Amino acid sequence: MEFASARRALPELSCLALTALLLAGGGCRPHRPSSPPEAPAVPTAAATARLEGRVLDGSDHAVPDAHVLAFPIADGGAGRGEPGRATADLDGRFSIDHLTGGTYRVLVEAAGFPAAQTSPVTAPAAALTLRVAGQGRSIFGRVELVGPEGQPAANAEVLLGAEAGGPVRETRTRADGRFAFSGLGEGTYALRAVGGVWVSRTVRGVAASRDGIELSSPLVLLPSDAMITGQLVQDTGAGLGGFEVRAESAALSPGEDPLPVVARTDKTGAFSLGPVATDSYRVTAARPGYVLRRAPTVTFGRSDDLGPELDTAHGEKLPIKLELLRGARVTGQVTDARGAPAVAAHVRCVASTMDDLTVASGPLPLAAEAAALPSGAGRALGSTRGALTDTHGRFTVDDLIPGRYRVEVAQAGSEPLRTDELTLAPGDRRDLGVLALREGFPVTGRVVDESGGPIEGARVTSTGGADDTAAGLYAVTDGSGSFAVALPAGHYRLTANASGHGAARVEVEVRPGSAPAPLELRLPRAEAVLEGLVRDTGGRPLARARLVAWPRAAAVPGAADAPLGSGSADVGGHFRLADLPAGELRIEVQHPDYPRVMLAATPGQFASLTVPFPGGIAGEAHARWGGAAVTRGRIEAAGPDGAKAIVEIQRAGSFRLLRLAPGHWRLTVSAPGFRAADQELEVPPSASLGEPSVRDLRIELEAT
Repeated sequence: MEFASARRALPELSCLALTALLLAGGGCRPHRPSSPPEAPAVPTAAATARLEGRVLDGSDHAVPDAHVLAFPIADGGAGRGEPGRATADLDGRFSIDHLTGGTYRVLVEAAGFPAAQTSPVTAPAAALTLRVAGQGRSIFGRVELVGPEGQPAANAEVLLGAEAGGPVRETRTRADGRFAFSGLGEGTYALRAVGGVWVSRTVRGVAASRDGIELSSPLVLLPSDAMITGQLVQDTGAGLGGFEVRAESAALSPGEDPLPVVARTDKTGAFSLGPVATDSYRVTAARPGYVLRRAPTVTFGRSDDLGPELDTAHGEKLPIKLELLRGARVTGQVTDARGAPAVAAHVRCVASTMDDLTVASGPLPLAAEAAALPSGAGRALGSTRGALTDTHGRFTVDDLIPGRYRVEVAQAGSEPLRTDELTLAPGDRRDLGVLALREGFPVTGRVVDESGGPIEGARVTSTGGADDTAAGLYAVTDGSGSFAVALPAGHYRLTANASGHGAARVEVEVRPGSAPAPLELRLPRAEAVLEGLVRDTGGRPLARARLVAWPRAAAVPGAADAPLGSGSADVGGHFRLADLPAGELRIEVQHPDYPRVMLAATPGQFASLTVPFPGGIAGEAHARWGGAAVTRGRIEAAGPDGAKAIVEIQRAGSFRLLRLAPGHWRLTVSAPGFRAADQELEVPPSASLGEPSVRDLRIELEAT
């Protein structure tokens, strides 16, 4: 693995020289907290009103750095105009200028406090008092430069974020290196100090106190030239300027890092994050209407910090490339058996294959920022997204990862509906028209444990039926363990799964005019443990690989069963999955740099799981006569053990298929105006991760 930085020795400088370096390093700015721009829109002649006042807590103490947003209200409802924004000063005072006279909904969010809303507020208005629930607390501390003398770090920037999420606050140290945060809500916080090319480690779990809490030890600034650099591009390859890029601790779940390192891309899409401390970081970007192809991990540190096997399996070579795909959208209308709009029907877009795409969920926006997003804005959090139909039966599912989907519709009393497969390209807008439901026949029952107690949240999945329409559709049990599903006439097998339990199955015959007797599915307790090691064929551990346990019969994950458990491997590739049923299982191994595989394992026996080192294909598609590049099209690949992948042909006719299992692959190329073509080839392992092992493959298509 290539590291952006190795640990350098501390320069032989006096304490005064260190302080001078720190102050002089101000030109190399650390990240700024993720917050909306403070500058309002360019005022017009009519935009002259102002809202000003103070933000106070429940004890009338000022709440510094609170975010205040004013949303225009029109025709008695929430307006969709751009909100006015301001950040309260140290006395809790704020002023939002350049507003148009009228009524507003005012939203307030501050670190550690629940969001508060006041509506309506008429502008212009002065001396507004906006209150947040709770009482203010304080945290005090000191920042020092590394060294035995504990030299104070003057003018260092200190960042603070609530562990539970919320806006990031910042302050600067005094000449003696001390700092203070006041007006904090109840809860625990994380702190980090930065200054020029110096950065401290993040301190977690600091509980704010009404009387003020002093950090038990100072934040120590260490020299660091570790920078995360790269470029953010769109699926067309064009750079995306003005987008926010975040680096979060890879040891935490996505969105759980209270102090991410944040930067904005320049006009070419280039970005630079840091300096950062020695650690592993997950790099992400998000914007409504886009979905992230993959969230790479970058690791800084010596091999003896993270194990002797440290190499590119644990991180990305710098600079990295982030790719945001234009999200696809599916719309339509659902009607019931009488032809009337089906209200509150559940619509799900279920991916057939994601193959070359993995999505990491970014942190959710602050309440204030979320309220400012357009209606329907969101992030793709996985391969399935859904929506409820409105009073007209219409639905919209946004931000879908480009790929192949089936649309499923479910409503009480109706047969479940599943559409034929459709392929969505980046930015695709697909209207499915009217989806008509048919009347179904009810199947009810309960899921219980070995002692007969109800199991809430169990998943009951159906397979079978005359035309397999209901295959894979499921119901979830309520607090009493009960479930209900409407199915067309036919013979079915219902399978129940629940976390911490084994599976249970029952056969049922559904006939028109007669409902089957209520069913009972009794789940055995799952207490087995599976421990093991996951590596690639070269012996390299798959750090932080995700492992999902499926029933032995689940050849295709998610087709008819729910997962029995999941977990992640540590940096050495070791894992432990608890609360599994006894007997052989299928373990799905997921890693952003490797092909997904299903491997057999048995709880109680040490599992040594080996994932093939991936290969890849890079090539171009051209017209057979004339040699012109084929600028639009799709390549579907079928490989060993049923592996599949799909990729779009780029404008220059180029394509890349990565993370392929080594072996025999068959490529099917389709493009408008050309006959489909097949090509078979052997794909060997690549020399390094992320690189193709088959290069310069030329595929020629004949015009129709």
